[in-house]
Amino acid sequence: MPYVSRSNDGKITGIHQEETSTANEFLEANNPELVTFLTQMGQQQDGKEGEIHQELAASDLEMIRVLEDLITTLIDKRVLMMTDLPKAAQRKLSQRYSLRSKLTDLGGIVGHNDDIMLP
Repeated sequence: MPYVSRSNDGKITGIHQEETSTANEFLEANNPELVTFLTQMGQQQDGKEGEIHQELAASDLEMIRVLEDLITTLIDKRVLMMTDLPKAAQRKLSQRYSLRSKLTDLGGIVGHNDDIMLP
């Protein structure tokens, strides 16, 4: 990806993962014209973040938790040591572990569906 389709005046009108009869021009993902098109697609006319940006933001939050749980699992299994991580990452993880521990200590505030993994 991405192959682009263009209007008669040369503007990008769509992007496709694979080459098609109408989208046979390949552009690098960092192509300025493609970046502009994607940015415009993600913005609504009233200036609020577009649907794509909102989905990406939600996905980012979910991925942060996935990565945190993955790192915790690797540390628990002694595949990775906390000291193997950069100092900034160690501080951030320690801070998150501390916050999660405080939530756990508060009892019923954390819902039963929330899995809290602490090292």
